[in-house]
Amino acid sequence: MSTATLSPPRTKTVVATPPSRIPRLVWALSGINLAVVIGTLLLVFVVSEHWWVSTAITYLPRSPWAIPSLVLAVAGLIWHRPSLWINLIAFLMVLGPLMEFRAPGFTGSFVTTTPTQTAALRIVSCNVQGYKPNFADVLREVHQFQPDVVALQEARGNHPLLKESFPDWHTLHYDYFFVASKFPLREISHIDTEAFDRPTGLLIEITTPDGPIVLADIHQMTARRGLQSIHKGSLLSGEAGGDVESFQILRAAECAELRQAIDSQVEGRPLIVCGDFNTPTSSTLFQEYWGDLRSSFDIAGIGFGYTSPVKVHSNWPAYMPWARIDHILCSPEWSIRQCTIGRSIGSDHHLIAAELAR
Repeated sequence: MSTATLSPPRTKTVVATPPSRIPRLVWALSGINLAVVIGTLLLVFVVSEHWWVSTAITYLPRSPWAIPSLVLAVAGLIWHRPSLWINLIAFLMVLGPLMEFRAPGFTGSFVTTTPTQTAALRIVSCNVQGYKPNFADVLREVHQFQPDVVALQEARGNHPLLKESFPDWHTLHYDYFFVASKFPLREISHIDTEAFDRPTGLLIEITTPDGPIVLADIHQMTARRGLQSIHKGSLLSGEAGGDVESFQILRAAECAELRQAIDSQVEGRPLIVCGDFNTPTSSTLFQEYWGDLRSSFDIAGIGFGYTSPVKVHSNWPAYMPWARIDHILCSPEWSIRQCTIGRSIGSDHHLIAAELAR
């Protein structure tokens, strides 16, 4: 009797594959994320300060909107490659338009390089937060830009370093507005607006070698005070929206009054408006009252240009500002050669510096 040799049964190697629902889920979430990013862009740039929800989004940090795109991009790389491209597009939309990245030509505006007959005018503007925490650091950085004109806000009181830093300059000081110039200057008016019953600007004439110009050093009301009414209680009661929108009406009234006061005194002279606007150039409030003027950083700046808040936060990295609310604006006859944001942490705002010519 013969015995047959039995071979062991063959086993198939099974490659583990993810359930089909995971790729579909990644694809669906990627599409939703892209739609959310597009919707946020519309809220920030179209609706903006016309609605209390988009007002809050306008002034909150915008970089966190990129986090879902990064997470879903990794998921797409693992489970659904087409989703990777969807999330890359969403990420670039956050990094570029939503976070307001600027570079000459990126936004459709280039630095004006046409030769001019006048010398360049260098101007520095900074909210110095009552000279705290380190005014000396702010002034040290101010002079690094070798300015012809310096405009400060929240400079209430006579700090000894003001006289020491600008010994041979022409200066004007009204309330918490301070302007120093290498050229003669005179006060046209100080602007006290009724909306919040407070000083809002200092309007001066500077006699440059190329003729007189008008400079407005301004400080508008912050949106933060209105947004502070948004909390759990006000959301549950439905009062949050009304409180924010009522505050925005006052902010708009202040803008209108301030702009009217400036325009009534310009009298055809070249105009520069600088200071703490407490609003980004993308907002509807800014565009309605200041959009006809040229924004130095929008035209000649590089990067995000965030100027505030420069301080320690409990829920945000320290000294990492997320809002560009300080600006140097000018009338159309000016060309903008360059614009730079400072890095000093001597105030809760970074300074902004620009070189202009006519």
